[in-house]
Amino acid sequence: MNFALLLIAQLIVYALLMLYDEYAGTLLALILGSICLAIWILSHVVEWVQPSRVSRKYYTYLITAWLAPFLALAAFIALRGGVGWL
Repeated sequence: MNFALLLIAQLIVYALLMLYDEYAGTLLALILGSICLAIWILSHVVEWVQPSRVSRKYYTYLITAWLAPFLALAAFIALRGGVGWL
């Protein structure tokens, strides 16, 4: 799947989730985005230590998996003027 399509699809899913339930959507975006960012950083560190034959699609998916929740969350907070459930 194309990088842009994957990113847009995830952005739509996270935006719809945040519109449905702001609390659950925010927490899910923060938790899943943070986990995917940590896995992405860790996999790059391991790749520097010992190169492997991991496909570029893996890294593309991980980039979109942490970038989409953070972009959706940033846009949602910017449009709403803050987080309402705090």
